[in-house]
Amino acid sequence: MSDKNWEKLKLEVIDSGLCTHCGSCVGLSKTLSFKDSFKNPIPEKTSAGKTSELSYLACPGREVNYPELNKFLFKKLPKNWLIGNYEKLFIGYSKNEEIRRNSSSGGIITHVTLYLLEKKYVNGAIVLNPDKKKPFASKPVIATTKEQVLASSQSIYVVTPLNTILSEADKFKSLAYVGLPDEVASIRKLQQLGKFQNINYVIGLYTGIYMHSGAIESYLRAHGVKDVDKVKEIKYRAGEWPGNLRIELKDGRVLSTPKFYYNYLLPFYVTNSSLYMCDFTNELTDISVGDAWHPKYEKLGQGFSVVAARTKKGLLLLEEMKKAGLIELQEVSEQEALSMHGHMLDFKKRGSFIRLAWKDRFVKKGKTFYGYEPVGITKKRMLVEAVNFMIFSLGRTWLMRRTIEHIPIGLMGRVFNVVRKSWKAMSKPTKRKGLHGQEFRVIGKEE
Repeated sequence: MSDKNWEKLKLEVIDSGLCTHCGSCVGLSKTLSFKDSFKNPIPEKTSAGKTSELSYLACPGREVNYPELNKFLFKKLPKNWLIGNYEKLFIGYSKNEEIRRNSSSGGIITHVTLYLLEKKYVNGAIVLNPDKKKPFASKPVIATTKEQVLASSQSIYVVTPLNTILSEADKFKSLAYVGLPDEVASIRKLQQLGKFQNINYVIGLYTGIYMHSGAIESYLRAHGVKDVDKVKEIKYRAGEWPGNLRIELKDGRVLSTPKFYYNYLLPFYVTNSSLYMCDFTNELTDISVGDAWHPKYEKLGQGFSVVAARTKKGLLLLEEMKKAGLIELQEVSEQEALSMHGHMLDFKKRGSFIRLAWKDRFVKKGKTFYGYEPVGITKKRMLVEAVNFMIFSLGRTWLMRRTIEHIPIGLMGRVFNVVRKSWKAMSKPTKRKGLHGQEFRVIGKEE
């Protein structure tokens, strides 16, 4: 029996290296599952029958028509495609010290989610929690208690398919949802089709580059730990902001590395979706939140977040919490908000389109459609991307991945940090030139 939806999904997305691992296809169809949700999860057909058409239509690796989704959500196109539609922009943090201290930055997402649940604006929240059976991994849950929401407060820097939980979402009258840009895009596509209208608040994280689980396995091997089952607990942003990767083992040992040192694994284990996804600031949410990377906040430590209130209900919610004395918010200009992430905005808003164009030209398989594109990218910027391409291509080889495991992590982290800063400084004039004035055009889909 032919299964056209699965055949199209496999050909256009999975075999083409465009899967974002969002989990929607599995959550929407009983015929699909993830064989191993920890090791770079890829959906497989595991049951007889026809795959739901929604599994194909909801896939963000195949298409996210940002112009149409912006009109659907906000009734207009963004004035600035670098950041998307918004009502107001803030720097903020939770005034609950426990929440702020245990979160990745300012604790805004955790506190907003908890507030929605406690005020009964929703009766569940789709989030990620640590997997008690597999402490080295996380799993999606529909949180209904304070404890479950608090357990979701840490960032997770390896792939975890959140939208597999959609199979349980219709049991709830009203839901909040916390996800990454590709996961959020899939939810919005489904809502555009009239599905999952019970997801009433969508909150998202700014998302740059993340890795698949091989990064953790490599880090453990570099410390002489050959089995992830020996992990008792992982925290990716433990301690004082910006935090440390902290892994507690079952034998009592604790492995800890500063965030910027642990980032040395990025060129070796970066996911394809990180390279191809053009949305950094999570543009299709009600509220999106990222780290406030600015010298004045970095010096203060503690954790500060840049917060985009994108919809009126998102803004009203934030203002309600501020009035109640639960969170601190200081409005900032668009220019200030954008200045905190210039490097990653360029990586996504120009770099991802360059990388996709090269893929379309040379790989000749599936093609991702975003409905818009940057105009007038210079040859110098293309050259910078060519260097990035060589770094990622070399880094993801088996030989390079194994080689770095024999270099002391302290040394590797320091060297990587120096190289990272040097490369950013060298490429900054080209990458930042014209960024804030970058023009984009809406395009039609080729049939």
